[in-house]
Amino acid sequence: MGTARAVNVARMPAVLSTVTTVVALLLAAAALLASALNRAPDRVQFVGTVIVSVATVVLVGAAVASWIGGHSPRETTTFLGYALTMVLLPAGAWIVGKMEPTRFGSLIVGVAALIVPVLVLRIGQVFGA
Repeated sequence: MGTARAVNVARMPAVLSTVTTVVALLLAAAALLASALNRAPDRVQFVGTVIVSVATVVLVGAAVASWIGGHSPRETTTFLGYALTMVLLPAGAWIVGKMEPTRFGSLIVGVAALIVPVLVLRIGQVFGA
């Protein structure tokens, strides 16, 4: 039983990474489509941004818990920079996007959402996953 539990805990960050990447890409698709249709950021993008923000906080929380558990990142400063950026980027993009109530606001949200999967990948590389 202990072995099965260890396997499940080891797979959890991979599941969180996948979920975070998928929801970020879905938000990017919705926001970029809205931009192409000449629409400002709307409720769908807001809900998507909240979901991506929650997913990033959970992923960074799992990474920090892993770090506290003894599996430290190869580059601490790089990890902290990526983690902080990943947590703040979706909300920051939403705020800036709403300040630009045109299609370019949706473009800002969409491009920021495309950056999140790159940050997820980089955090995985910094941890040596």
